[in-house]
Amino acid sequence: MSGAALTVLGPDSCEGCGQCCQGIGSPVLLYASRPGLGEPHPSRPPGLPRELITEIDEHFSGLTRGQEPQEACLWYDMDHRACRHYEWRPQICRDYELGGRSCLLLRRERGIGLDAETHGATS
Repeated sequence: MSGAALTVLGPDSCEGCGQCCQGIGSPVLLYASRPGLGEPHPSRPPGLPRELITEIDEHFSGLTRGQEPQEACLWYDMDHRACRHYEWRPQICRDYELGGRSCLLLRRERGIGLDAETHGATS
């Protein structure tokens, strides 16, 4: 007997996706200034441009991680489906694995960016 098997190919790029940037709050909140503390949050990268720090501080106004709205990340650009400041993204964003279990689950649930090929199979 001969049949066809559907194989879902994983993504080879984050371009045009941004699913991991939505519904998770805003990891960049870790970069916010902390009133009363002399030091910035240890996760804030050295050299983070002042205008980005100001944007974060003004947007979150004293909130801590988990208190922020859970929509898309502050830096997520909905039109381009990408991070506006990718080079400055937090470590948690850097650790999110392209094509990993969470990535594929989100893409499958939302119907984004997975190619399907039909391959012949024999049984």
